[in-house]
Amino acid sequence: MSTGDDFPGPLARQRTRLTLRQQELRALLHDAAEARANEHSTDVQDFKDVAADETRAAIDDVALSHAATELAQVSAALRRLDEGGYGLCQDCGEPIDQRRLLALPATPFCTACQADHERPTRARR
Repeated sequence: MSTGDDFPGPLARQRTRLTLRQQELRALLHDAAEARANEHSTDVQDFKDVAADETRAAIDDVALSHAATELAQVSAALRRLDEGGYGLCQDCGEPIDQRRLLALPATPFCTACQADHERPTRARR
């Protein structure tokens, strides 16, 4: 699946999926940045309220970090589509299974190489 000429339908669908997801993530990150910029509490709060707010903020930070990471992955996948390398593993160069690409359209790795990336450093090949 390295060129748009090989599979124009599936590649066009993947591009649409990736572009829509990119727009969603950008909007989410933009809205979160605006919300933080407008956030200012002058209410007197007790310790439980402060703790709950801090917990929510920590959870939001993690969610936004995941969104930013996914946005980078989606943008990279769109670049691979433009450059003709979409659907090829970035590590081994082998084609990524179509089912994997349908489930994870921004994935840069085949299943075997992804498993290598998820292993602790000591256990990698």
